[in-house]
Amino acid sequence: MIADLAIGRYYAAESSVHSLDPRTKLTAALVFIVTLFLIRDSLTYLLCLAALLLLYRISHVPFRYLMRGMRGIVLLLLFTLIFRAFFSPGDPIWSWGLLKLTQNGINLAIRLVLRISLMILGASLLSYTTTPRQLANGMEQALSGLKRFHVPVDDIALTVTIAFRFIPVLNEEIGILMDAQAARGVDFQHGKLPEKLRRIPSLVIPLFVSVLRRSADLATAMEARGYSGENSCTKMYPLLYRQADRIAYLLILVYAPAILLIDRGIAALL
Repeated sequence: MIADLAIGRYYAAESSVHSLDPRTKLTAALVFIVTLFLIRDSLTYLLCLAALLLLYRISHVPFRYLMRGMRGIVLLLLFTLIFRAFFSPGDPIWSWGLLKLTQNGINLAIRLVLRISLMILGASLLSYTTTPRQLANGMEQALSGLKRFHVPVDDIALTVTIAFRFIPVLNEEIGILMDAQAARGVDFQHGKLPEKLRRIPSLVIPLFVSVLRRSADLATAMEARGYSGENSCTKMYPLLYRQADRIAYLLILVYAPAILLIDRGIAALL
């Protein structure tokens, strides 16, 4: 499922979303996620989804890329839906042993699944339209004010960059290990679930060893190049706000209160 994750993947295209400053896109993603936690009615999530689909359309990211980001969390969404629906307080409308299906549980499960799905789709759009280097530079510039409080902003940005760059590397490594294990007779595609679970250690253990080896090589390479963590370098492409970013910030300021007002209105009507 890691191979299906969209986080860390960049889709090269010419669009107004791609050309925005990474600080603008980080702010938009943060506001979008915060509003998801403030929404009370499930219908409002559909409006958020419509806004997100419009941004996907503007950014020219294909629909199949959108669905690829959701495939990796299908089991998580299914588990969340079942757990919330059957283990939430309320008057049961169906019960069997310890399992009790309640109307409150159904409502909570739907809202939670929609919230998680929209968060993944929003993070995927940010990843598809922003390179890891741009994302790290944007985070570094956005958090630069924390340096006066001795917060290691540069190290945080570097850590985020390395984490994003390691995701495609892990995908490739998992593919190589699965092919190697398949050549030895280990089948990850067929069989019952208990059988597949017993085969996982043959994949996880060499993957863990490979990650440690790559981490050690990366640390050695950084030390050989004299990296010390101090902010003593300049940027080849400094971040600059443009007219499109100012318009985007204005839309962000309009979106947040508008979606919350609509949510309160729908909740009052229902």
